Amino acid sequence: MKKLFPLILGITVLLAACGPKATPTIDAASVNATAVSMAYTMAAQTQAAIPTATNTLEPTATFTPPPPTPTFFSLPTLAATATKAASGEGPCYHAMMPDPPGKKFTARVWNTNKAPVSGNICLYDDRSGNGVTGIIGISLGRNADTTLSIPQGCYSAYFWVNDPKAPSTASGSALCANNSDKWTFKITANNVQLLPP
Repeated sequence: MKKLFPLILGITVLLAACGPKATPTIDAASVNATAVSMAYTMAAQTQAAIPTATNTLEPTATFTPPPPTPTFFSLPTLAATATKAASGEGPCYHAMMPDPPGKKFTARVWNTNKAPVSGNICLYDDRSGNGVTGIIGISLGRNADTTLSIPQGCYSAYFWVNDPKAPSTASGSALCANNSDKWTFKITANNVQLLPP
């Protein structure tokens, strides 16, 4: 019996050493942090590509205030996006200051998905008269919403839809609010819209 025990112990050790290796896993916090970081980077690169306004008025021309409805514009080319993003310029490279000055509106940010979302909205064209720009990071549960008081102007939005069965990204640009009414940022599986009051 004493000779048999070391033999059984040796066979057990050999079989355990030859078994399959455990599959490494990634924790959910690392995946979420990576997704949020990528969302900020993509939104910043997109917004950095929007051309700045230039003064093309004659010296005798007078200023015309913006129209009371949202103004839409076309996005620049991919080459312009890469050049602008590489330079590190743009309003979406910094967080918006807390309680910024100027004219504001009530914004409802509404996730219509059956999965949580994380991402941001970026004010790139301030219409409040104080030159405020920057991003606001937002995370919402499924079918959830939040309300913010933010400056009037034009926003872009980029969100990761964290659906384990069908992950997607939702984005929108030229989302302009120009009065103090309650506007709604509606997040769907692939799109972000700004709905008027």
